[in-house]
Amino acid sequence: MPGNLTLRPQHLTTPLEACFSAFLLDREAARCSPKTLEHYRYTLGSFIAFLKARKVANISEIIPQDVRAYLVSLQRRGLKDTTQHAHARGIRAWFNWLVAEGDLDESPMQHVAMPRLQKRVPAPFAPQDVRALLDACDRKSAKGARDYALVLTLLDTGLRASELIGLRVGDVDMRSGLIVVMGKGQKQRQVIAGSKARAAILRMLAYRGAVATGAPLWATYDLDGNECSRGLSVHGLQTMLHRLGRRAGVMPCSPHRFRRTFALWCLRDGMDLHSLRMLMGHSDLAVLQRYLALVGEDLERAHKAHSPVDKLLDERR
Repeated sequence: MPGNLTLRPQHLTTPLEACFSAFLLDREAARCSPKTLEHYRYTLGSFIAFLKARKVANISEIIPQDVRAYLVSLQRRGLKDTTQHAHARGIRAWFNWLVAEGDLDESPMQHVAMPRLQKRVPAPFAPQDVRALLDACDRKSAKGARDYALVLTLLDTGLRASELIGLRVGDVDMRSGLIVVMGKGQKQRQVIAGSKARAAILRMLAYRGAVATGAPLWATYDLDGNECSRGLSVHGLQTMLHRLGRRAGVMPCSPHRFRRTFALWCLRDGMDLHSLRMLMGHSDLAVLQRYLALVGEDLERAHKAHSPVDKLLDERR
């Protein structure tokens, strides 16, 4: 071999890691969102590390007992039920893909029960909570005007955090309130911002002066209140709402709690499920049920208005 020729060391990849990488490449080619890809990297990366520790070298060696042992390890670590379920969903998606590719005859998850999720009634904001949050915004500053507009827009549109921070200055029609957003799965849909939310957005933009149509709608500010060049991120939105909630004494205060509140308040006011599904960007009504769980006061009011026995006895008097 000539002296000037050097061999580059090859990166050795196990069969498990090769199948994992192929799955990620396929999901990226299918245009899954960065958030979804990160979910797969985290959940499956952890699972593969667990398999390697158990001396499992190939996908054909994976048995249902391996999956059960992994899920039990998550329980023993004290992870939330939602986190355990997320790991199981990632593993299930990988196995289903391996079956579709012909690498497995059957998914090991066929014989593994999904982790149970606790039944939770989503707690929406009460009207006084929202008033307290709005009162905690300093509307005489650019940042406070932004916070005020954010609260109203979240509550009035039901947007997801990623959808909200993705808005540009020109995305909101200030006459009609129509907003075209890029939702989950790269699907476009239309939502509406009411007159009060639009007025708050215009007041916020007045503080910013001349802003390009394609600039991020939601600005970030430094400790001195000066606008930064970058737009608000999902993490920045979560941090801002957490701090606002602490000042207002309203906790927890998160983007998703606004989304649940939007759904429940619309339902209470008589909005039909089909319209609500379209506004929230859900593909079917089954998913929407998570947001429509009625709290005790709604059940009491509904029963008082429609009780068969009370109505029957009233008619006999």
